[in-house]
Order: sequence, then structure tokens, then C-alpha cells
Amino acid sequence: MEAPWKDQLALLDLQELDTKITKLVSRRKKLPQLARLTELTESNKQLAAKLTELSTLKTDKKRAISALENEVAGIETRRKTQQNRLDSGQGSPKELLRLQTEIQQMNKRVEDLEGQLILVMSEVEQLDAVEQKISKRQAEYAQETISLKEEVEGENSQIGEELKELENQRKQRVAGIDSDLLDLYENIKLQTGGVGAIKVVAGCPVGYNLSFSVAETARLRAAKPEEVITSEDEGYLLIRCPQ
Repeated sequence: MEAPWKDQLALLDLQELDTKITKLVSRRKKLPQLARLTELTESNKQLAAKLTELSTLKTDKKRAISALENEVAGIETRRKTQQNRLDSGQGSPKELLRLQTEIQQMNKRVEDLEGQLILVMSEVEQLDAVEQKISKRQAEYAQETISLKEEVEGENSQIGEELKELENQRKQRVAGIDSDLLDLYENIKLQTGGVGAIKVVAGCPVGYNLSFSVAETARLRAAKPEEVITSEDEGYLLIRCPQ
């Protein structure tokens, strides 16, 4: 394939523009704020899961408190009744002794239940404290997320303007390039992941760590200026320049 040498030279300018465009697109995808936003999203999921777990625990604890309070209330009612019977002095000595023993046992049971109540209520308070800390952390994350998104929006706006300018320059640059040569460049760039043309001076690639075979070097030297040459291994367009 042959193409005007000036068009081949124009590919180097096009490659420079495409490299800048590629870097900007990559920069937009790899903004440090995006990584932090991903971290915040994951952290928020973990916090939400923790809150759900705490809510379940608190519900269980409150059920336990209600059960303990109901049991205490039932015992208090019976204890009051039995105390009244004991205070009345009605009944045989054996029966009165049984009432006294039962009341003592109920007193001990109420004491034990109240101890359990205090413990469970303390656990609920601890869960509340953890819940408040998590809610505070969520609020901090929410504020940080807003700030980061604003930064990303600003960065994207700036990058978008730069990309727009480069795309305009690219349209002007490709306008006069041989269509077949341009298609070849685009296909090679697509296959290599971004590189279509490489500058070669005195048989050596500029800016790329490539090595040419003896035959390839000879071909570069012997080829006419209009001849389109691609590297044997990578397939890049090799644009020969005097300097």
C-alpha cells in the first residue's frame, strides 16, 4: 500500500492527539474521588447492615424486658395478695408459715428479675449508643459523598472541555488524510489498544521500546517515501522522518 508521505506524517500529529484523548478518558475513569466514593458506598452498606443487626437485637432485648416486667408484675400481684393473707393472721400456723416462705421466695425471684432487667436495659443503652455512633458516621459519609461528587463533577467538566477541544482538533486533522491510510491507522489503533503510528528516525523508533529485525531495518531504508510500512511484530505504522 502507498499513501502520500505528508499524510503519513500527519498520522503522527493524529497519534499525539489520540494519545492525549486516551489519557484524558483514562484519567476521567480513574479519578481518586471515584475510588473513595466506591469505598464509601461499601462502608455505607456495612453500616446499614450493622444497623439492621442492631435493630433486631434491640427488638429481642425489648421483648425480653417486656417479658421480665410482666413476670415481675404477676409476682407482685400474687405477693401482695399473699402478704395481705399473712398480715390478716387467718389460717393455721402451718399455712401461715407456708405463706411466709412463699413470700420470701417471691421476694428473691423479684430481686433476681430486677437484676436481669437492669442488665438487659443496660445492654439496650449500649446498643443505642452504638446506633448513634453509626448514624453519626453515616451522616459524615453522606457529607463526604456530596463533596466528592461535586469534585468529580468539576473534574469531569474540565476534562470534558479538554476532550471537546481535542476532538475538534482531531476532526480538522483527519480531514485531509488519505481515507485508506486513515482506515488502516484506525484499525491498527483499535487492535493495539491505542497506538496506530510510531515515528522512526534513522531506523530507530522514537518513544517506544521496539527492536527491528535486520530485514525490517533494510526494508525501512529501501522503501520509497510513499510506501506504507507496518512493524512485523506489533503491526504499528512506521512513519519515517528525517529527524
